[in-house]
Amino acid sequence: MLLFAYGTLIDIEKAGKILKKRVKTAKKAFLPNYRISFNVPSSYGTGNPNIEKGGEGVWGVVYEVDDTILELLDNVSPRYQRVEVEVIVDNERVKAWTYIGKMKGEVKPDKSCVERVIRGARAHGLPEDYIRSLEKFLE
Repeated sequence: MLLFAYGTLIDIEKAGKILKKRVKTAKKAFLPNYRISFNVPSSYGTGNPNIEKGGEGVWGVVYEVDDTILELLDNVSPRYQRVEVEVIVDNERVKAWTYIGKMKGEVKPDKSCVERVIRGARAHGLPEDYIRSLEKFLE
């Protein structure tokens, strides 16, 4: 199964036990017609990563994982729901699961989350102009 990570799971070094030792492959991926936001309210009153339809696209990483990872993420991420999307990997459209926030709010982005997304984007070699767009969430 494929998992499209655009948020903090893109920083696999910090994803801990959930992903680090269970990922089979990781490849750059692009989700067209979406935009990234940080509008899922956290318990601290700041915004966690989310994607929304409409926009120029979101870069991320597609991980090859087994069913148990998705089931685990379903249970540890109650503020998110799993949905199937079509991403572009190696110039080919493929279906992948991702997580979209159930609730959205008018909140400031959680800077530590933004930094983790940027760190993961750099580690996976995502386009520099996309990384610059993420850095704007730190302003």
